Amino acid sequence: MRAALQKRTTAAILAVAAVLLAVSCGAEPTSTPTPGITAEDVRDRSAEALRSLSTVHFLVTHEEGGTDIGFSNTLTEAEGDGLFPDKARFVATATSALFGNATLELDIVQYGEATYLRDRISMVWQNLPPGTLALNLANINGSIADALSSLDELALTDGGSVDGASVHLLTGVADAVSMRGLVPGAPEGEVLQMEVWAGRDDYQVRKVRLTGKLLQDDPPDITRILELSRFNEPVTIEPPA
Repeated sequence: MRAALQKRTTAAILAVAAVLLAVSCGAEPTSTPTPGITAEDVRDRSAEALRSLSTVHFLVTHEEGGTDIGFSNTLTEAEGDGLFPDKARFVATATSALFGNATLELDIVQYGEATYLRDRISMVWQNLPPGTLALNLANINGSIADALSSLDELALTDGGSVDGASVHLLTGVADAVSMRGLVPGAPEGEVLQMEVWAGRDDYQVRKVRLTGKLLQDDPPDITRILELSRFNEPVTIEPPA
C-alpha cells in the first residue's frame, strides 16, 4: 500500500513538472475564443430589441432650446410611457408664446390616430386635429429602430454604464427622414449625428443623443436626448373620459 502511495505521489509530481515545463517553453493553455462583436451587430440587435418592446418609459430633453410641437408651444421636456404599437401617455413641459413664453405643463395622450391634450390651468381635455402635434411618441421605439437600422459610418466603443447597466456606445449618421415615425415632418436632405448607448447583455437602448435638424426650423446643431427605461413593465393607457 505504501509503495502504491509513493507511485501516485511521484506521478502527481511528474504531472506538475510537465505543466511547468510546458509553460516555461512558451506553451499556452487551450481556451475557447469569444467572437468579437461588431458595430453592425450592435446596430442590428439593438434595433431588434427596440421593435420587440411592448412598453417603455421615456424622457426626452434638449441640451438647449426646444422643439416646436405646434399650437405656439415649444417643448423642452417630455416624460411618460409608451404602450406599443400606437399608444403613449406623457407630461410635456413647454413654453407657450400665447402666454408670454410662460412655462406650462401639458398632459398628452396619444391613442391610435387620436391625440388628447390638456393644460394644467384649465384642466380641460381637447381632442386635437390630426397632425397638430409635431411628435408621435407612441412610436418612439419603432422610430429609433428605423434610424438605427439605417445608421452609417459606424463606430463602436465602450459606453461605460447607464442606470447601472454596462453599455456599448454606437455612433454614426442617419438621414433625418428615418425618424419620421417620431417626427412626421422630419425634412429631407438633413443628416443626424447619432449616439446610442445599448446594453452589453440585452442590447436594450438606454440612451440616444441626436444632433441635427428634425424639423425644418430647427437650428442645425440642436441636440436632443432620448432616455429609455422600465422595459416591458406593465402599463395601461386609455383615452381620457
